[in-house]
Amino acid sequence: MQNDELRTKVIAFLNAHRKAVFAILDVEGQPTTSLMLYAIDDDMTVYFGTRRSFSKYQHIIDHPVVSLSVIEEVLDPLKVVDIRGDVTEVPHDELDTVHTFFKTKNNSKYYVEGAEDFTMFKLVPHFVRWLDAESGDLQIIDLNIDAT
Repeated sequence: MQNDELRTKVIAFLNAHRKAVFAILDVEGQPTTSLMLYAIDDDMTVYFGTRRSFSKYQHIIDHPVVSLSVIEEVLDPLKVVDIRGDVTEVPHDELDTVHTFFKTKNNSKYYVEGAEDFTMFKLVPHFVRWLDAESGDLQIIDLNIDAT
């Protein structure tokens, strides 16, 4: 599969889903996971939000590299996208714009968005892997991020 074709397939898959399992490091450097809502743009930047009062906020600030997995919610065939990237907090003056974009891409009930300490992050991927068993055989393909 060509890189452009894979990129298109990955973006379509991610746009068809709303939730991901995010893996971050806690205060002791131990891995922890969290189910999060997300949205992506055409550059494959991933946006997600949380509250500053939640422990994950400080964990991300302290260790700004996040891995996430989006898994097809059917028994078979297996389809998964794994992403790893660097995370930065969205600046306060861009928060409304990013949040509005997020809501156009992900209309799930967003339990934290009305909180006074609500904030958003953006993840710029440096690793993307596509796992697909639709053919009956598991294909594992890494997307060449530099070529996108």
